[in-house]
Amino acid sequence: MKVVFKPCVKGIASVAILISVSGVYAQDVENLIPVASASVMSDGVPPHIDREKQGQSARHKTSIDFTVNSANELVMKKGENQIIPIAQGHLNRIITPFADPEITSTSNVPVKPGECGEFCTKSNVVYVATDSATPLSVFITEKGNEATAISLTLMPRKIPPREIFVKLDEKSFGSSQGFGVAASKKAESWERSTPYIETLRTLLRRIALNDIPQGYTMSQSPKSGLKNAPNCLVPGINVDFAGGQVIAGHSLQVFVGVAQNTSGEVLEFYESACGSWDVAAVTTWPHKVLEPGQKTEVYVVVKQGATQPARSQRPSLISN
Repeated sequence: MKVVFKPCVKGIASVAILISVSGVYAQDVENLIPVASASVMSDGVPPHIDREKQGQSARHKTSIDFTVNSANELVMKKGENQIIPIAQGHLNRIITPFADPEITSTSNVPVKPGECGEFCTKSNVVYVATDSATPLSVFITEKGNEATAISLTLMPRKIPPREIFVKLDEKSFGSSQGFGVAASKKAESWERSTPYIETLRTLLRRIALNDIPQGYTMSQSPKSGLKNAPNCLVPGINVDFAGGQVIAGHSLQVFVGVAQNTSGEVLEFYESACGSWDVAAVTTWPHKVLEPGQKTEVYVVVKQGATQPARSQRPSLISN
C-alpha cells in the first residue's frame, strides 16, 4: 500500500489518499475511505467577519449629531455644550449668571496690555468680537471658582450682532452652585457702598439703562408666572410679570414686568398700586403716563429674605 498526503488547498484541510493495492477492485478501494459529515467544515470555525461593514458601523457609532442653537435664551445643563452662532466682524454680548465671569478659550489672537482681544468682560457680561470664521470653544466660569462652568462653541457667521442670555438649569446644577456665595458678597458690598435711598435710586437707574450692578444675577421669569411676584392693581392698566426678569442681589431683588394701558383713555401709573410690606421701591420706564395700548416696563424692588413682623392684637374698646 502506498499513501500520499497532498497539501491543504485554499485553507481547507483536505487530504487525498492514493491507495495502490494489487488485486483490489475500484469499488473495494472506495469502501476503504471513511465517510465524513459535512459539519466538519463548520464546527469550531468562527463566523465570517465583514471588515468593511464593521468599519462603517464603528464610524456610525462614533459620529456625533450636533445642532446649532440660534435661540436668544440658553438654559445650560451640567456637562452640556451649546453651539451658537455669533456675528463675524461685529460685537456680540453674552449675559452670564456669574457675577465676575472668567474666560478660557481657543482664541489665539495676541492680546496687548490694556486690551481685551476677542473676549472682554464687564460685570456679568462677556463681549465677543472676531474677524475669523473659525469656531471658538469657550468655557465661562466664576472667577476663582472652577466648580461650575458654561461650555459654548461659537460659530462666526455673516449675521447682525447678537445678545444672548445664559442661565443655569436648576435641576441639573442644584441650588448650591458654588459661585452664589461670591456673587452675594459682591452684591452686599455694592448695596452697602452708599446710603439705602441712594442705593435704591442707583439700582433702578442702572436696570432701566439695561445694566446690572456688581454681584447681581439675572434670571428669566417663567411664562406661567411666579408665586412671589408683586401684585400691582391699577384700574385700566394690565401689569404682567410672567415672562419678565428677576434681578437678585444680596438684600434686594428686582422684579421687571410690563404694564399696558388696556383702556380707551390716557392713564397714569401709580407706584403705590404695587405697595406691600416687603416692597422697597417701585418705578416705571420709559413712561409713567400711558396712551391707550401703550406699554412700559415696571420695576418693583423687594426686600430679599425679609419676614413679615409679628403683629400684636389690641382689643377694641367698643366691641362686645
